[in-house]
Amino acid sequence: MNRLAFTTITLGGGLAEKAAAIRQAGFEATEIWARDLFEHLEGPEVALRILRDAGLAVSAFQAIRNLEGHAGDARRLKFDIACRMMDLACLAGSPIVTLAANVDPEARGQTDLLLEDLARVAALAAERGLRVAYEPICWAPHVSTWRQALALIAAVDHPALGLQLDVFHPLIQGDVPDIAAIPPDRLFIVELSDFVASDLPPREVSRGHRLFPGEGAAPLEPVLRGLAAQGYAGDIVVEVFNAEYGRQPPAAVAGRGWQCMHELMCRLTG
Repeated sequence: MNRLAFTTITLGGGLAEKAAAIRQAGFEATEIWARDLFEHLEGPEVALRILRDAGLAVSAFQAIRNLEGHAGDARRLKFDIACRMMDLACLAGSPIVTLAANVDPEARGQTDLLLEDLARVAALAAERGLRVAYEPICWAPHVSTWRQALALIAAVDHPALGLQLDVFHPLIQGDVPDIAAIPPDRLFIVELSDFVASDLPPREVSRGHRLFPGEGAAPLEPVLRGLAAQGYAGDIVVEVFNAEYGRQPPAAVAGRGWQCMHELMCRLTG
């Protein structure tokens, strides 16, 4: 059975309140962000103690951004930031650091450059005992689909580089991912959320109007059935960006997320 996780960014309040709410709801792990480590003046040790005391494991550390496809000084700066993020992931005890596909319109998209940068970040992660989960972003200019990301991952062929499948991105494009086409050893982490059809651009929906799984109309059940059929054993993370949820009591929001996942799983098994 997959371990269920819940990202901290969905909730309002401080990390201690978030962690307690996530664990009390029933989730065993959380996906944390760099800012979670530095909300206390005492430093990240406080955040790590909060997670430990709550009994929460860390599924993934979010997120390296706008890395691949730059040149010159910009490339050096991006990799310096990436290394710092990976060091923080190690500090947090996360086995995975996430890498979102570059959305910078100035970045170059030539395949050889993308492969070179992805191979480099994979090697840097491996030196630290980490894995990099590469996430296609539906509005990214060069890597917007899971198939594009998977092709690059296959070409790099490094054990520390795999796919982060945030199902929001393919589903809002009308593409139900074919889980059978993803090699099991390349699927590092899966993130679930829901949404309803609207005239808003995907980026706006993604950043502020996601819903908990089962609360919208996205075809999540075929994805979950595909994961089960492939024997996916990694974490499934409920990742919802919705400003309204952040204004509600964390315990109520995390509890609602757990209930939604429970009902969705019951539909699959019932």
